[in-house]
This record gives sequence, C-alpha cells and structure tokens, in this order.
Amino acid sequence: MLDIRFIRENPEAVQDSISRRGLKLDIAKLFEADDKRRKLIGEIDDIQAQRNKIASESKGQRPSEEQIEQGKLLKSKHEALENNLKVVLSQYSQLLAEVPNLIAEGTPDGGEENNQEIHKWGEATQDFEPKDHLELSDIYNLYDFEAGAKVAGAKFYFTRHKGFKLWQAIQLAAQEIIEAEGFEMISVPHMVNKDVAEGTGYLPKGEENQNYIDEEQGLVMIATSEIPITGLHRDEIIKLDKPLMYAGISPCYRLEAGTYGKFNKGLYRTHQFEKLELYIFCKQEDSDSMLQKILEIEKKICEAMEVPYRTVRIAAGDLSAPAYEKYDLEYYSPVDKEYRELTSCSNCTDYQARNLNIKYKNEKGESKFAHTLNGTAVVSSRMPIAILENHQTKDGKVKLPKALAKYYGADEL
Repeated sequence: MLDIRFIRENPEAVQDSISRRGLKLDIAKLFEADDKRRKLIGEIDDIQAQRNKIASESKGQRPSEEQIEQGKLLKSKHEALENNLKVVLSQYSQLLAEVPNLIAEGTPDGGEENNQEIHKWGEATQDFEPKDHLELSDIYNLYDFEAGAKVAGAKFYFTRHKGFKLWQAIQLAAQEIIEAEGFEMISVPHMVNKDVAEGTGYLPKGEENQNYIDEEQGLVMIATSEIPITGLHRDEIIKLDKPLMYAGISPCYRLEAGTYGKFNKGLYRTHQFEKLELYIFCKQEDSDSMLQKILEIEKKICEAMEVPYRTVRIAAGDLSAPAYEKYDLEYYSPVDKEYRELTSCSNCTDYQARNLNIKYKNEKGESKFAHTLNGTAVVSSRMPIAILENHQTKDGKVKLPKALAKYYGADEL
C-alpha cells in the first residue's frame, strides 16, 4: 500500500495512477474515512487522558462518588468510540488497500494491446508447418491430460518420463545462470496465511481472486513463490549493504477462472504448475537497476534455450496493483505465428514492504521501507512449449540446445 500521508500530499499523482490503470476508485472516500479515523483516535485519547487524571487524583485513597460516576461515564464513552473506530478502521483499511502503486515514467498508456515492444532476439527457422506441443506430447509421451482430469479435473495433468526430464533440464540450465548472478536458491512453503497473501497484493476480492483458499485454517495456496518470499522478512529490519537475492522453486496453484478462451489448449493455462522465481529486496535507490538485472537474466535464459523472444514494456492498464514498472518476455510461437507471454518481471517499490513492515537502515541510520522486485526465470507450463515448438525438425524430432542437452543427457528427446 501507499503511505496515507503521501496520498494526501500527492492526490493528483495517485488519482492519475488509478485512472491510467482503468480502475474506479474515488480517493475522496479514503480521505473521508481517514478524517473519521483521526477524529475518533483524538476523542479516544482525550477520554483516556481524563480517565488517567481521575485515577491519578484518587491514587492511594477511595475515589469520590462523583469520580466513580464520571469514571463509569468515561468508560462507556470509551467503549462506544472504540467500537466505532473498529468499523471506521475496517472501511479505511479496505479503501487504502485498493489504492494501487504509482506508475513509472515512460509507461505506455492503455491496456494489453498497448504493451510496447522494446527489444527482439532470434528468429523462427522452420521452413515447414510445425506440430503443436500436444501433437509432440503424443509422439513422445510427455504429458497425460486425460489421466489428470480423471484424478483431479480439467486443467490438471501428469508429466511423464521425458517431459519430466525436460523440465528438470530446463530448471538446472536456468539455475546455472541464476547462481552465477549471485542468487540464493531456496524452497518455500506452498501455503501462506491471509495476511501475507494480502500484503503482497495477491488476494484481491471478488471475481478477480484466482487463489485456492482454505477458509477454515485461513491459508492460501501460493500462486507463485513471490508470495512466501515476500513474507520471509516480514516485520524485520534487514541488512541491505547489498541486495538480498533469492530464487524460489515451488508448485503454483491458480484457479485461472475466466481465462479459458485464450490459449486454452494443453499446458499454457493450468491449475497447477512449477515455477522458478527470482526475488530481490534492495534499497530504494537500487530498485531501478535491480529490475534491469532481473530482465537481463531472463534474456540470458531465453538465449541459452535458443528461443526467439521479444521484450515488451507493460502498459498502465495491464499493471497489477503492486507493480510500479513491469516487463514481459514473449516467446515466438511458430505454431500460432505470434508472440506469447513467457516470463515477466516487476518493480513493486515499497508497496509490498510497507504492507508487511519490511525495513532497512540507510546510511544516516534512518528506517526506510525496502523495495521489492520479482521476475520469472522459467515455468513448467510455458518454457517446455517454447522449446518443443522452436526446436522440432521437419521429420518430427526435437533437437535440444546445448544448454539443455548436457542436463537432459541427450541432444534430442
């Protein structure tokens, strides 16, 4: 979330971010709730001061009848104001949580259709009509969607021997690049409590929610390891002499409601997949360069996999609430003759850290909220498709790039 003081001091900038994202939120209602909150807190403090005065005056002796009656009256008023404050705080907190982050300078206006291409690498080399990943899956026995549907339902699947080996090779090839860049590999919990999920901005209300939730225990199944890694340093003052850089591997669980019309076939959109996620905590002045670092690592991985791709800057209307600036890498699909999302990376500035109280001390000894950044290294539901489509030959074989072959144990499937 943003600081309420910042919002009050910069209402035009905040409203501009809201409008450019295509959201409908009137910050005047937030200010009204904040005014009520402040007024009630002031009244509660005044009454508490009066109660303290009575207690001080009667210390060591029996209070007078007048003091007793006054104390009862003040206690009743205090309880009524506290109850009112709970209601107002609930309204205030909800409105504040709905305010998105600011938007970086240079971000294109509009929605997904206005995402801006800024870089391109590689070209499709096939001079034939390539098979899609489902056809190749049948040939090489890679994935079993029928069995997945039988045991769990639609959009679940089994990964068979060669598909599993391919995914392992992809992870290890990516890990080699990531570790060379100084990231610490970690495994994470697959569920988080609601406070952490809400703090990261991954628990929206209503139809936008894409999370599997255990309401009884108050736990959320993670949609990305970004969520538990953000919570790793909750309520801490962390040392940031250099950025803290993590690479988390985990399953991811998503409802994917409302997305069945777009790239619905096979692996591309599923309820469960695995992802290797990059995550950085850094000082405020370092986050711009750290975003570029993550983006360059994503490019290195794609180039090691020899997958043609382009880099796009995400438009304002396509940004999530925590994201200040975001880039996607899209692989070229020779089957669809278009680019499709492969990875993304975002600078969330102090939006998540403020929610989860993650701070550091600057050179002056002042406490500051850390900046947080995240980026996808590889995903089991996307990179295998890009490999299969771009490395198949005319006779139906799939030749693996050197970066994968050394971990797969062969130069073709």
